[in-house]
Amino acid sequence: MRGAPLNTSTEDTGAGMRFVAHQIAGIEDLSESVHGADLVVTQLSAAPCRGSLTHAIDGDMALTLGGFTGDLRLRGGVAPEAVTLAVILERGPSLTKWGLDIQAHDLVVYPVRSEQEARCRGMTRYAALKAPLEVLQQRAAAFEHLADERCWSVEARLRPARAAAIAQEIAWRLERLMRLGPGLEPQAQAGLRDEALEGFLTAVAEAGDREPGRQVRINSARILRQVEDYLDDRTGRGVPIPELCQALGLSRRTLNRAFEEGLGVGPRTYLRLRALSSARKALIAGRQAGASVTQVALDHGFWELGRFSVTYRTMFGESPSQTLRGVARG
Repeated sequence: MRGAPLNTSTEDTGAGMRFVAHQIAGIEDLSESVHGADLVVTQLSAAPCRGSLTHAIDGDMALTLGGFTGDLRLRGGVAPEAVTLAVILERGPSLTKWGLDIQAHDLVVYPVRSEQEARCRGMTRYAALKAPLEVLQQRAAAFEHLADERCWSVEARLRPARAAAIAQEIAWRLERLMRLGPGLEPQAQAGLRDEALEGFLTAVAEAGDREPGRQVRINSARILRQVEDYLDDRTGRGVPIPELCQALGLSRRTLNRAFEEGLGVGPRTYLRLRALSSARKALIAGRQAGASVTQVALDHGFWELGRFSVTYRTMFGESPSQTLRGVARG
């Protein structure tokens, strides 16, 4: 794995907040740019992954604004020691989390030690708050019921009463914080931070009844998680479709339907795309370790090097050797 993303800038304001901007030029940048998360990103089509994320970090609290494009499957831990709130500012043709359709201006709640599970197509822009549970409870005291720990213990998709207006207000406050914050004194930064925090809490307070994600996930989402867990436990070797069906007690038809409903591709195609994304990570990680394109291809189950190179270039816009040398990314 790499250290910091290739295109990252940090503004340290001394005793105040840190402002970190990431430019996303590939799935490897996205997986490393989402603050506090440990994501595995699989590219599902040749649509390039591009975008930017900016974080304002104040101790254990972080505010994020930005977005990215692509056709992507994201899965992994969100924030092991914090609650995360995310407001969707813009979505492309489709955005699903936990098998649920997410609309623009929806608010998603991730409790402590929860997992991100999403399929994003097109542009996804969002604003997010990551904060320890005790901080949220303290700041939410003015909203009465939000101070109850149970409000933050369930994954949920929420729809505030004034969804569009609240989302715009949150985006505006974060834009102002990211633009003005680096040049302000710590006290002024804290004021802008608190305004943004207030916007997120207002969104939760106005959402009304919650829709817990885990209780309404469709069956295909559950099957996708089981498949990915099985693959994660067998990293380093290819897993044939019959083995998946037998190990998980699924018929081939059920497996196919789950992938078509959840990701829009069949299981065989997904396994190939997952292997391609994993090979890209290995090529980047191997730049300083003397890796070869041939060995990486073979390690990920691609026995025909020529076909691997053509498919790789189609997916990522550069050849495997360019990725290994870092040519296309400078």
